Amino acid sequence: MPITLTFDDSQYPARIAAQLRQGLRQRRLSSKFLYDSPAQAQRWLTYHQAYSPSRTDTALLTLYQQALQAALRILHAESLHYISLGCGGGQKDSVLLQQARSHCHRLHFTPTDVSAALILETMAPLQEAFPDLASTPYVLDLEAQPDLHTLLSPYETAGSQRLFACFGMIPNFAYRPFLVYLRRLIRPGDVLLVSANLSPRPFDESSAHILPQYDNPLAHAWFAGLLDSLGFPPAHFRLTVHAESLRADGQIWQIQADATFTAPVSLRLHGDTFCFTPDERLHLFFSNRFTPQVMPSVLAEAGLSVVDTFLWTSQEEGIYVCTCSG
Repeated sequence: MPITLTFDDSQYPARIAAQLRQGLRQRRLSSKFLYDSPAQAQRWLTYHQAYSPSRTDTALLTLYQQALQAALRILHAESLHYISLGCGGGQKDSVLLQQARSHCHRLHFTPTDVSAALILETMAPLQEAFPDLASTPYVLDLEAQPDLHTLLSPYETAGSQRLFACFGMIPNFAYRPFLVYLRRLIRPGDVLLVSANLSPRPFDESSAHILPQYDNPLAHAWFAGLLDSLGFPPAHFRLTVHAESLRADGQIWQIQADATFTAPVSLRLHGDTFCFTPDERLHLFFSNRFTPQVMPSVLAEAGLSVVDTFLWTSQEEGIYVCTCSG
């Protein structure tokens, strides 16, 4: 069955090329490029399958189902618009859509992702399982904060409510502006399900335990795949993954992946030449971690009201049921 994708201008080729040139000049690439191509999407899926708790522990997926049930108890409209912000491989969306279908008479699904390949990964099995499901997949860059109200409204009826699912996105964004953006999307009566990668204890006590989830052969293959696609010679860089605290109390910290050049590299890309010297670093990836104690205040600062919280037993992941404050 054909799958029709709509591309937002935030993912037009000229925009992508400009963002890539800027990242290379600033020595800091957007994490979006790690997912953008079909090859990178497959590398991520392989890595995700091996290391993501939702893939390695079925109890966590059950926790997501419980969070959805809590959200559905708040939503009461017969018409529901389920929007997945960064759908990835779509595993969670597939499970949650099955529950949502039994809750309302009219359901519309809008998966979004920066990667067209990942949206196809989400949609292909869904079309087989739910052939009558109305859907409008969008390829877009959430970091550009697109006007989703304009994109979503044509597929809604009067009285429709929106259920936003934002799973695994907060770690890879500058979390303060991103959460404020999420708050602007939510209308009175809408619900946001948002997950966060958590740190059971502060930085000094948890980083050594969590870091191997990102410093392993499959993660390195994912990072190196991006550099290879851009034309960086594999023999001329080494990958390093480390962690650093973002607050003095260690309640918020970050994992970072960098490429350090071991030889001079000159790269011609999109009409520009970029030169890198030995020992110079190119930042490729970061992932934010929050303690369970600090996460509610992080959400509150953005104007999000936490209605319910679901913490995994290890306290390394949490799902928050949110509405808009005020």
